[in-house]
Amino acid sequence: MSTPQPFGNDHELVAAYQAGSDTAAHILFDRYCEKLLRLAQRRIGQRLASRIDPEDIIQSAFRTFFVHLRKNNFTFAQESDLFKLLVRLTVHKTLRQIAHHRAAKRDPQREIIHALEDRDLSEQLVSHEPPPEAEVMLLEEMERFLRRLSPFEQQVLEMRLQGYSSTEIARALGTYDRKIRRVLERIERNARDYASEST
Repeated sequence: MSTPQPFGNDHELVAAYQAGSDTAAHILFDRYCEKLLRLAQRRIGQRLASRIDPEDIIQSAFRTFFVHLRKNNFTFAQESDLFKLLVRLTVHKTLRQIAHHRAAKRDPQREIIHALEDRDLSEQLVSHEPPPEAEVMLLEEMERFLRRLSPFEQQVLEMRLQGYSSTEIARALGTYDRKIRRVLERIERNARDYASEST
């Protein structure tokens, strides 16, 4: 005979966590961890799989989530709202890691040398991680910008952030390189317009 779970749906788990239950946090993590892990792995792709650990991304997403949940900063009208929020946090953090690694264009040999020269590198990275409040604000800004784009433009942008060239994107989406280049130029103009409107 199985032992009954102390909590049922997500709303009950949220209330229990906010009341101080660590068990509720563990149940929420176990309930959605695997799904979010697969989501992060798909976003990262094979090219950056050796550089970005999806488990680190999930841990970071849950840290942000639980900090704000404790402060009662989230409202969940529907049962699915909690998972949707975790998905958005995961995607945001994954894309930020992808953009960071793409922009840096690190050489693996140099990374090894730097790691040997600076053994507390990981501690520095942790200490410079932005607070959850800044993470949520950035996420909201990103969501507002993405709503300006069509589904096709969003797909092109996500693939570009993952490191695919315009030719590779065109091949994957069944179109031609010139069209993808025009789409990327349009997204860049849109981003500039959005930035100027926000200032």
